[in-house]
Amino acid sequence: MNFSGSQPLARAPRLYVFSGAGLSAESGVPTFRSTDGIWSKFDLDEVCNFNLWRKHRSAVFRFYEDRRKEIEAAQPNGAHRLLALWQHTWGAERVRLITQNVDNLLERAAARDVVHLHGDLATLHCTDCGHKFPAPGATLDESVPCPACGRLEGVKPGIVMFFEPAPMYARLDEMEEEISGDDLFVVVGTAFEVLQPDRLLPADRFDRHPRNILVDPAPKRTEFFGVVEELGATAGLHRIAHIVSAVMNPSTVPEPA
Repeated sequence: MNFSGSQPLARAPRLYVFSGAGLSAESGVPTFRSTDGIWSKFDLDEVCNFNLWRKHRSAVFRFYEDRRKEIEAAQPNGAHRLLALWQHTWGAERVRLITQNVDNLLERAAARDVVHLHGDLATLHCTDCGHKFPAPGATLDESVPCPACGRLEGVKPGIVMFFEPAPMYARLDEMEEEISGDDLFVVVGTAFEVLQPDRLLPADRFDRHPRNILVDPAPKRTEFFGVVEELGATAGLHRIAHIVSAVMNPSTVPEPA
């Protein structure tokens, strides 16, 4: 299988990496949707229902502050560091990192311009005026009013809840439109319970496209992927590093940090 290509390209190939909870699981970050995950232990209507969250505002802030503390205690793993290395090697314009995770471990591994589809724990969102702003201080404080409109009760953690619009999904539409047959599309650590592959890819990238790569210890929807590595995030990304290097720059083979 020839990953380096032989024809002149209109632009240099890009690497799109779509990640889920499995990317951060090796860092000890609890998952939400596994059998014994976070959602099995909490009432979703109390802590993650956009239609009901104001009724339970204090409980919502306590819940996400606990999640923030868990993430703060974790450290980036080898997969985070390798993705950051690839991005630094070929630039953020060519290496696009798109994640369903709300943690900041990619950024702490020195990645930049990470698209967080479901929000993050470093911001607050005023649902009264739509303003999003960095959470001041080291905690998620429910007493912080919106700096734009001055209101308090409409301010929530910057996490996309169930039944809440997800504005960053527009980036998925952009990706689906711009991805070409020369680009690499790597999925790591997701079971596609929220977003299916056909929501992420144009139709000509279906059916085991050779530059669609899946890394997961229990892979799902494998019919979309020409390369499947049944491994955890760190081991799997290291296994495909030669493919990434061949596509992105045949003369450069970056060594993992």
